[in-house]
Order: sequence, then structure tokens, then C-alpha cells
Amino acid sequence: MNLTAIVRSTLVRVVVAGILVVAKTSGSGVWAAVTVETPDYLTFEYQQVGSCEEEAVRLACIRAVHATVGHVLFGEYALQGRDLLEPYLQKNWPKFVASSYVLERRASRDGFGVRVRIQTLPEVLTRDLREKRFLYLPDANPAFFVYAAELVDGQPTSSSMTRQLITDKLKSKNLKVLEKATGCPDPVSDVFACPAVFDAARVAALRNGARVMVAARSSSQKVSESSVLYETMISYETKLVLQFIRTDDASILAQDEVTARAADKEKDTALRDAVKNAVELATERFGSQIQVFWNSAVREKAAHQLLFTDLSLDELALVTSYLEATLGHGTRAFVRSYFGNAAVVGLDSPRDFSAVERALQEFKPFQLRITSRAGNRATVVCVH
Repeated sequence: MNLTAIVRSTLVRVVVAGILVVAKTSGSGVWAAVTVETPDYLTFEYQQVGSCEEEAVRLACIRAVHATVGHVLFGEYALQGRDLLEPYLQKNWPKFVASSYVLERRASRDGFGVRVRIQTLPEVLTRDLREKRFLYLPDANPAFFVYAAELVDGQPTSSSMTRQLITDKLKSKNLKVLEKATGCPDPVSDVFACPAVFDAARVAALRNGARVMVAARSSSQKVSESSVLYETMISYETKLVLQFIRTDDASILAQDEVTARAADKEKDTALRDAVKNAVELATERFGSQIQVFWNSAVREKAAHQLLFTDLSLDELALVTSYLEATLGHGTRAFVRSYFGNAAVVGLDSPRDFSAVERALQEFKPFQLRITSRAGNRATVVCVH
């Protein structure tokens, strides 16, 4: 979306938990390939404590750079390589800081406190993170990778049946699915039971070019064996857990849990049909919607785009659930990014922006103040 009516100079002041945050934008620099005008600089003021004045200023500068990354993501770019980005910013923050000025000093037994004003360079930061490939433009048709663990009669198996059935189903919906991912853990391992396996599978999928990992676990159990018209029929029941996960930040786009049964005189056929029925049921429930979820959660295609500044993850969850409940049926909030206490939320809703604005104004736990708006995009500062 093209923001031709963006304000060229904005000054926002907020006091949050003892921290004064000032965001000032000016100028008309434009991100390459991004339809959002980038300010020449952002200005933040922090109360910060360190072992000495130099340490306190350094910590405040790093906080400001982190917050700037959060603001940069209020556009078409998405973030990847988060585990590498943190040490990178710790080492290279000076080149993204235009200036720092100590406004107040105080010494105590516990350290040295300062109130410091910092100006950062979002355009320089954006260009650098693009060159280092921390920022990427999400594809309209992302690549998927399926990681599925299988259990049969309580025992893990190395079978790839569930994975292949899910892969075939996704391909039938014209989705791009990677057949292999180098470095992916053994499918016997359960991503839902072991965080280390989950992370390893997600990272392997990301490095192989997949933007969405389909994590699955099928648990099949023989439930009966009986004679029907002089033939022995074997019945299997399959419980399937399915999650569509963004590989860049591990957030869940969609998830489901289903149970299905099948019977046949051949054990292997009954087992396969039970798994197939579970896959059909799960993918039909939301498989056709996964492209919608991707566009709203990653590609800036939701009806409303909101940048929330200065809020924790718990506060973000509170705000998004409140918006979904208040705006009612058909409303869903997608957290597109969260970095440096800044969250970008794509809000899909049949309600117009006036209803969104009213909901934000009526939020009770703390104040949500809209500081700027252009079209369907708005910046919302949280005032505690």
C-alpha cells in the first residue's frame, strides 16, 4: 500500500514504567521495495542504570537500536535469523546511532543512572539488515516443509506415511512443498514433546528455503478386531496434531487436532486409511485458508495495520485478544512481528477503522493512544 499522505514530522512522548520514550520522525526517505516512508531518524529517551556512565549509555543505545528494528518491521519486510541478530546488534549498534546526549546523571551504591536521549538511523539500519539478509520480502507463494512423527500402537516408527499424505494434500491445493530439508532431525523424534527437536526442524526448514513448517504427529491405535460376514475386520483410530508454523519466528499460523477411524481386513490398509482420513479432515478444516493466514500474518494484507510501541509480550496477548473479542465475529489479530518491545499487528476485521479506534480508546488495563495514522495504518503508543 502506498502511503503518500504520511506526516513528515511527528513527535510522540510517552512515559512507560519509568521510561520516557520519544519517537520523532522527519524527512521523506523511502525503503527500497517498501511502500512505507522511512523517517530520517527516531529519537528515544531512556532512564538507564549501568556500572558507570559509559555502560549505562551503551545499554540505552542498544535498547534504542532494538526498538528501531521493531519500527522498521512496520512495513513489508519480515525478520529472520533472530538468534544471530541479537549478537550482531550488540557488536554493531554504534553505526545505527546518530547521537546520544546525557540529560541527567545520578550515582548510587548500585551503579550509575542516566537519562539519555538517543537518535537512531532507521534507514541505515534497514539497508544494513537487508544486506545481511536479516530482512526479507515474504513470497506470495511461500515454500512449505512437512515434519511428521508417527506412533503406531504406542510405538514410534520411522514411516514417512503421514508426511507424504500431508505433502500430497498441500500440493493438491497448489502450494509449494519441499520434499527434503537437509539437516532435519530424524522423523521418529516428536517436535511437540521436545523443544530442541522443534527448533532443529524449524531451523533446518528455514535454511532450506521453507517459510512455513507443517509440524505433525499422528498416533494410531488398533481399537477393534471383529468378524463381519465371515471376514475379520481390523479398525484403527488416528489422532493427528497439526500446526502451520512460521519458520522465521516460530509463531503459529494455524493449528488443529482431529481424530478419524478406518477399518479393513488388512491391518496396513486400515492403518493407512485412518491416517489418510485424519489428514483429509485436518487439512480441509483450514488448509484452504492457510494462504489467507500467510498474507495477513506476514505480507501486510490484513485490513488494518497497527504498530504498538512499549509493551511486553503478555500485554500484547492481552491487547490482541481484547481486539478480537471487542470487534466481534470475523475479527482476527495476527502478530506480524515483535522486537524491541514494538509489535506489528495485522488486524483482519469486517469493521472499519472507526470501530478499531473506539475499541482502542475503551481499553481499560492501560491507555492505548493513536499518535499517527495514514490510511489503514496507525501507530499506537501504550501509556501505563
